[in-house]
Amino acid sequence: MNNTIPFHSAPHVPQITVDVSILTMLKQAASCLTEMASENVYLAAIGPDMELTIIMEEDVPSVLPCFDEEDALIAVKGAPLFISYNPAQVLKLAGKRYLTGPVIFYRTEGHGAIVSLTVEDIYRFQTYLEIHSTTLMADGQKLTCICID
Repeated sequence: MNNTIPFHSAPHVPQITVDVSILTMLKQAASCLTEMASENVYLAAIGPDMELTIIMEEDVPSVLPCFDEEDALIAVKGAPLFISYNPAQVLKLAGKRYLTGPVIFYRTEGHGAIVSLTVEDIYRFQTYLEIHSTTLMADGQKLTCICID
């Protein structure tokens, strides 16, 4: 019995198949991850000395101590997504403002409560960073920043 699912049926394209048992295993793994995500709130962080990283909500103060207290926010257009940063770590240069410290990326639900990010949210933040990241040079030192203007 053939229990594979063909993805391409054109004769000139190599046929790629996936074993149904692998799909079943992936579905079960996704179910477990969904249950774990409902128990914990996952956000993302990035900073001058760290790459974009997924963190749990309780780890936020170790990245951005002023989170939800003295932080400033940037809203991402088209979704309830926000970028939290310390306003004291903004560099003003040539009429533009640059974030020089760590930031937290997060999502809110309808009542303003913070909820876990989705894969799509991470992609949006990566796209945002790709567009807004820049490297400034000072005294031969490189400083990667996020332009917020």
